[in-house]
Amino acid sequence: MANSPVLVLASGQRCGSTLVQRLLSSHPDVLIWGEHAGQLRPLLAAVSRMKVWAEEDGMEARNEFEDGGYQSFMANLTPEVEWIDEALRQFLTTLFADRAAAQGKSIWGIKEVRYGLPEACAMHHLFPGAVVIQLVRDPRDVLRSLDLWERQSQWWNRRKTELAMQDWLRITESFLHSTAEMSPPVLRLRYEDLTADPAMAMKMIGAHTSLDPAKFDPDVFKRKIHITGPNGDSPRTPADWNALPPSLRALLDDDDVRMAAAACGYDL
Repeated sequence: MANSPVLVLASGQRCGSTLVQRLLSSHPDVLIWGEHAGQLRPLLAAVSRMKVWAEEDGMEARNEFEDGGYQSFMANLTPEVEWIDEALRQFLTTLFADRAAAQGKSIWGIKEVRYGLPEACAMHHLFPGAVVIQLVRDPRDVLRSLDLWERQSQWWNRRKTELAMQDWLRITESFLHSTAEMSPPVLRLRYEDLTADPAMAMKMIGAHTSLDPAKFDPDVFKRKIHITGPNGDSPRTPADWNALPPSLRALLDDDDVRMAAAACGYDL
C-alpha cells in the first residue's frame, strides 16, 4: 500500500475532510497531504490530451521514425501512452509518497474539496491500489458554516460561497452511485454520522483503508480545528438556518440540490 494513496475527497468545504485527514494522519504510518487548489485536475486533463495525441499523430510519427529515423517526418513524435502515465505517476510519487516516506510515513494520501469521481478514477488508474473516502454534509449546515466565514473573515465572500455550493452539488452527484466494491473503492461518509459515532467511523475507515483503527487517536474528535492560526480551535456558533439571509438560503432552492440531498438522507 506504500505507493497507493488514500484519497479523502469532500463535497466542497466544511464537510469534514480535514477531520478525517487529521484522524488518518494520527496513525503512526500515515501522512495525508492537504489541499492544493485542485491543481491535479489540469495535470490530469493535460495527460489525457497528450495520450490522445500519442495514440494518433504521435503513433504515426513513431511508426515513421522506426523506419526512417531522423530522416522521417518526426514533427509529432511522442513517447507511448504508458510513458505519459508513468511520468505523472512518478511526479506524484516524488511529490507526495517520497516526501511522506522521508518523514517516516509509509502510507500517503491527499485530501481535497474540489475533486469528484472523475478525478478519483483518474488517480485510481495511476495507482490501482488507491482507495477513496468521500465526505458529504447537510448543505444547510455547510451554508451555516460558510456564513460565519463570510461575516468573520476577510478572505471569504459570497461568490466563494456560491462556488462552494456548486462544488457540493457537482461532487455529491458524481459519487451518488459509488460503492466500496467499485473501482476505485469508495467509502461514503456523512459528516453527521462521522461525528455522532466516532468509534464506528474509525472502524469503518480502518476496514476500508486496511489500517488498524486502534492506532487512530480518538482525541482528534475532541478538538475541532476550523482555520489556521492560534484561534483555529476557538468555539464557533453558526446562525440558525432560518436566521440566515434569504439570499444565502436561496442557494439551496434548486431541484437538483434537493434531489442530491435527498439521496444522501437530507430532507430539504
